[in-house]
Amino acid sequence: MLQQKEFNGDFINQEDFNTTPIFSDTEKHLACIFVLDTSGSMALHNAIDQLNMGLKVFKEQTIQDNSAMAQACIDIALISFDSEVNVVQDFTPISEMVTPDLEAYGQTKMGEALDTAMDMITRRKKAYVASGTPYFRPWLFCITDGQPTDAYEEAAERLHWMEENRKLVSYCIGVDGCNYSVMQEIFSPNSIFGLKDCDFVGLFKFVSASITPVINSKEGTPSVDVDIPKSMFHIPL
Repeated sequence: MLQQKEFNGDFINQEDFNTTPIFSDTEKHLACIFVLDTSGSMALHNAIDQLNMGLKVFKEQTIQDNSAMAQACIDIALISFDSEVNVVQDFTPISEMVTPDLEAYGQTKMGEALDTAMDMITRRKKAYVASGTPYFRPWLFCITDGQPTDAYEEAAERLHWMEENRKLVSYCIGVDGCNYSVMQEIFSPNSIFGLKDCDFVGLFKFVSASITPVINSKEGTPSVDVDIPKSMFHIPL
């Protein structure tokens, strides 16, 4: 069993994630983690293949739209979850991001995946502080077509605490089959969106376009004025 300790209000598991080096450590960084549902139902409607394509487009567009220095300040991590939770990639600059060929099978261990993502964000922020690297509030995107098949209540409580205390910003993107009622227990209702036709390319283009003005801002946290794709819609309360 993993033990936990508290670090400045952040609970972190004593699991040995590799800490990747921080490049351009005098510039302000943005950590962004994608928590990706790869359960068996993601094989339907070609969803898993569209997700893989979206990740590739995200990397290509983000590199294309940003200078080499800006790229070094965009730290991307990937987690997949099905019957197991897999850290596909720890935080690394966008230029070094892996574009995996994810496969769909098994159940939906979302609770454990979210806990793992919050552990990784907490560790990354500690690394920023240790190296004197300024940073924006990290972003967490969870993409799912279902609902957790494991216990998620403690992860939900922890996520609410981290958002309320400005430790991160989280979003949930649901595709066909997503149980939005359960998602509203986990995520802030204003941060839950639906996605039509598994348009992951449109989604990841939107995320990339949202990152660019933030990472290139000179002072403070800029407002992001990027139109969402037509395939993306807000879930009514």
